[in-house]
Amino acid sequence: MDLSLPPFDANVANTNFFGSLQPSNATPGRSSESQLQVDGAHQKDSVEEISREPDTGEDWLVRLPSPSGSQTSFSSEESMANIYGFPRLSPSSLEMLLLGFDRETCGILSVKDGPTENPWRTMIWPLAHESPALYHAIVSMAAFHTARSKKEMIVEGITHMEKSVENLRSGIHEGTIHLDAALATTLALAFTESWDLHTSTGIKHLKGAKWMIHRALVTRRNDSLTLPEVARLRFLCNTWVYMVVIARLTSVDEDESNSFDYALNAAIDHHGTESEVDPLMGCAATLFPLIGRVANLVRRVRKTPRNSINIISQANDLKTSIEAWDPPEFFEAPEDQSLEIQHSLDTAEAYRWATLLYLHQAVPEIPSKTSEELAGKVIVYLLKVPLRSRAVIVQIYPLLAAGCEVSSNEDRAWVEDRWAAMMQRMLIGNLDKCLVVVKEVWDRRDADESQGARMALRAVQPRRSIEHWVPERVQRAHSFDEAVLHDDFFQSARGKPEHAAGPPITPHVQRRRPSEMIEDLDFERTVRGRLHWVGVMKDRGWEILLG
Repeated sequence: MDLSLPPFDANVANTNFFGSLQPSNATPGRSSESQLQVDGAHQKDSVEEISREPDTGEDWLVRLPSPSGSQTSFSSEESMANIYGFPRLSPSSLEMLLLGFDRETCGILSVKDGPTENPWRTMIWPLAHESPALYHAIVSMAAFHTARSKKEMIVEGITHMEKSVENLRSGIHEGTIHLDAALATTLALAFTESWDLHTSTGIKHLKGAKWMIHRALVTRRNDSLTLPEVARLRFLCNTWVYMVVIARLTSVDEDESNSFDYALNAAIDHHGTESEVDPLMGCAATLFPLIGRVANLVRRVRKTPRNSINIISQANDLKTSIEAWDPPEFFEAPEDQSLEIQHSLDTAEAYRWATLLYLHQAVPEIPSKTSEELAGKVIVYLLKVPLRSRAVIVQIYPLLAAGCEVSSNEDRAWVEDRWAAMMQRMLIGNLDKCLVVVKEVWDRRDADESQGARMALRAVQPRRSIEHWVPERVQRAHSFDEAVLHDDFFQSARGKPEHAAGPPITPHVQRRRPSEMIEDLDFERTVRGRLHWVGVMKDRGWEILLG
């Protein structure tokens, strides 16, 4: 990684880091067609979505969790000086922060971290040479990544975040920031916010990136791009898809569009191939649009007191599509020796079963395996991936979804150990908060079972389920899809489904498998209830980025 950068900050103006960080008077020039041009009202709206007003340093310090004993791979300034032979530097110095980005932060942003395949190091870092906004966003990421063990880094992270937002805003208004650099900056700021607050998905930044994605794909559809530019655009599109889908699992904003379909399909059709292991989605890139649709449906479910026929129809179609999903048959082997293709395939299966579990807990009226059985499937696939594999860095969502369902002390001990290992490796506060949520789900369910609280509640509150309004013959069939096979009332009530760009979900009804049934799922264990991880986050006001 070439650490040569222009002196965007006075602190680096006279620095000669490893003999390569030379001062430069280069400044970003006015953009050409490939740079960002924004007009009038649309410019104002987009900037408002991207910008963020941080709290004071003191407020942010209060929110920090207690430091853990785990450390990064370079545990002290002295050891770094001895290993690399340069003078001892403060952890908050730009040199140390940039080195931390190269050695540590890049490694948790991509499942592929071979010599030439981590895009944050090979594609994004070079853009920072010409973009103060991206440069400060990268430094802020590195600062917040080390803040778990070094609280003083929070102030550095805030400072560089503010500088990044300021430069991004001015670059957009003046048209001096390259489109790719603006998009990379926005994505970096989303990660930064989630690592700073620990209970935020960075959704504002992701909304700001949405129109950049659209503009990039539209304006460059017919452009003659070099292969590196094609690869970079594909990476930025896919990273946005990953982040926005993962964010929708926990965020409560009103955006229920399927824009991730368009971004992913356009990136694959015009700029890339499905044969590469994606840096974040791994082998599950084509599964993520389905996960996003489930997340959108779950958010609709949470806003309504009961599941309508239209909701159940869409859930049934989604379940069928997810069950039928298969990854591409061929993937190119990564350079990174810690990642095997099978690790990424097993992680994709964990995502698939975790999403079926999430869907079941939102729409239990559809015949399905029980929550316990679905969670067991997730855990089996997680178990198959050794902790040494870099695929572990993207297993937050399936571990949270399945971990909440285990009940024995032995199984819970395994879940806690898995979280601890991931925390030690990744060093981000999101994971600490996830474990807090999992343990609170366990505590609430244990208390509920031991006190018999649910039995008392059932005596005064009728079960909210499909039985209140589905015709009697459907209840007798005890299988929603079996009834549909013999009655056309479902089609007339279905309504016109909402489909965005991209391949539509093919609705067709399958007879339930012998192992599937309509589980008598406790209302409080659905996504509307207080015994679900969604309910715990709602009570705490948290929106944790599960990635």
